[in-house]
Amino acid sequence: MNIIIDLGNVWDALSALGTIGAVGLSLWLATRDEKVDFSVSLSSALGIRDNSIDNLPYLIIESLNKSKFPLTIEEVGFCIDKKDAKKLTVIDHSYLIEGSDKIPQKVEPLETAKYVFEQDKVIELAKKIWGENIEIRAYVRDTTKKTHYSKKIKS
Repeated sequence: MNIIIDLGNVWDALSALGTIGAVGLSLWLATRDEKVDFSVSLSSALGIRDNSIDNLPYLIIESLNKSKFPLTIEEVGFCIDKKDAKKLTVIDHSYLIEGSDKIPQKVEPLETAKYVFEQDKVIELAKKIWGENIEIRAYVRDTTKKTHYSKKIKS
């Protein structure tokens, strides 16, 4: 009894699987670096102006671009919830303290954009919109229309 094993089709099948695996791996590698990643922090500080000594409280929004490509910030503001439609958007540059970055602002990879506000003005506006004893968070929206949020702070 003669048994003949034909391995020609097995090698073709392994070759096809290898090709499919290589294409899948290259697509995964190509898309994994394209994620938009902004880190947004909200903090408070006293008397930070260079030209004068003051004890006014300030709110500082810092946005670190952790992506591997530049991003442009097109909107900065405050909200109480990520899903809340009511946002306190900074449209007017008069709310920003001199020395803050402009809006829109291009932020290179691993660079930070900083926005400084008088805390009393922001809290006053927030109380008009949302009421007393609230926790606010900062948000930054980039040109990809993705919104990035900070952790909440008590107003």
